[in-house]
Parts: sequence; structure tokens; C-alpha cells
Amino acid sequence: MTYYGIYKITNLLNGKMYIGQHTTTNIDDGYMGSGKIIRLAIKKHGVENFRKEWLMFCEDEEELNYMERVYVD
Repeated sequence: MTYYGIYKITNLLNGKMYIGQHTTTNIDDGYMGSGKIIRLAIKKHGVENFRKEWLMFCEDEEELNYMERVYVD
């Protein structure tokens, strides 16, 4: 089964949040985003200082792209 999910990653040290999307067959695959800002923040502060929450799952990639825009706006 393929999951199309919108997630939020929160920096537990400063409260900053990152919204993103991920398509996977394993929702526990450890994915923590691929954007430059989130990767640098995790490298700086350590992954243990970030919490990932799934906000929603979509039916397909089209809905996923739309819903990511909705959450980011």
C-alpha cells in the first residue's frame, strides 16, 4: 500500500515548524524531510530535538500536492 501523507516537523528547541509531503510504503521509514532548511536544522540540533507528526493522508499524488499548498498557506 502506498501512503500519501502531509507531515509537520517541529523543532522542540525553538518551536519552528516545517510542513512537507511524503509518499511511502512504510510510514515509519524515518523520513524527516528533504528541504535544505530542515536538513541543516536537523544536522545542527540533532534529530532527537525534532518531532514529526502526520497531519493527514491523501488518496493520490494530486490531492497530496493540493493539500500541501493548503497547509503551507
